[in-house]
Amino acid sequence: MDYTINKPQRKQDMKENNIKEDDILEKAIIIACIIGIILTLIVVVMNKSEERFSVLYIKPGSYSNYVEGDIASFTYGVECFEGKDTLYNLKIFFGEEIVDEKEFMLGEGEKTENGVTIDIPQEIEFPVKLRLLLEVNDREYDTHFWLKGR
Repeated sequence: MDYTINKPQRKQDMKENNIKEDDILEKAIIIACIIGIILTLIVVVMNKSEERFSVLYIKPGSYSNYVEGDIASFTYGVECFEGKDTLYNLKIFFGEEIVDEKEFMLGEGEKTENGVTIDIPQEIEFPVKLRLLLEVNDREYDTHFWLKGR
């Protein structure tokens, strides 16, 4: 029988093996990062869909929370970012009661601002919510302000 004892590798051989392993690991990390960046760009570009929405607002400074006389007035605005001509239905509520309803059409990027005046009944109890509800393409947008008193 021949018994051979393996001699420990020389330090130089061990260093060369470690350097080769480090080079392979470094290249693998770089390749993985490049693949990750490419996949991220593909996902971002492929899923780029334009969000469709509308904007409903009450113009700041156009209303008061306190009624002057027997009327409440304000200005509301609507902006269309739906990507096409869009039909809108706007309901104005005084408390739970609808006091006005309007239907109008806006094109992509168009904006409208309209002033509204509402007669306030003498028997109304304050505070009361004045609410706008905009219906468009099976979605609803709403905004409101409170009338606190006369």
